[in-house]
Amino acid sequence: MLKYVYLAIAAFLLVLVVVSMFRKKKDVFFQIDAAVIAVVLLLRVLLIR
Repeated sequence: MLKYVYLAIAAFLLVLVVVSMFRKKKDVFFQIDAAVIAVVLLLRVLLIR
């Protein structure tokens, strides 16, 4: 049960990072940071460590 809560939180954070990444289109460094964070969160949602 706790695993699914963790996955839901990670998926929610992934969505927030991706949305914020596409909203700030002019700041390239912000997009790079958000992409790195998105990759890490995606791997956690897919249970790849």
